Amino acid sequence: MQNNLIRLIGYIGKDLTATTVATGHRRIQLRMATHYTTQQDGTKRYHTVWHDVVAWGPTAEYAERSFVKGSKVMVEGSVEYRTYYDKSGHTRYIARVAAHHLINLDR
Repeated sequence: MQNNLIRLIGYIGKDLTATTVATGHRRIQLRMATHYTTQQDGTKRYHTVWHDVVAWGPTAEYAERSFVKGSKVMVEGSVEYRTYYDKSGHTRYIARVAAHHLINLDR
């Protein structure tokens, strides 16, 4: 059992970005939107949360063949946290999902 596991169901909100790294592995980045509702003062409110997702190797190749902007998908993976310094020297923090499995829910 994996302790760091996340499962999201949502929609691809932007065209996928595909690259091949120096080792020859394929890498896909995608932006995914998930939605939830809250009730306040009798009014139903809709909220959208955006997630950065990255997939490697065969999972990336599957995503490249199967998904376009607007596709409904399920992503299962782990959350990664990174820290880096931008051009101005400020510390930046990134949280993203490293996809282990992707499923196309449009079909």
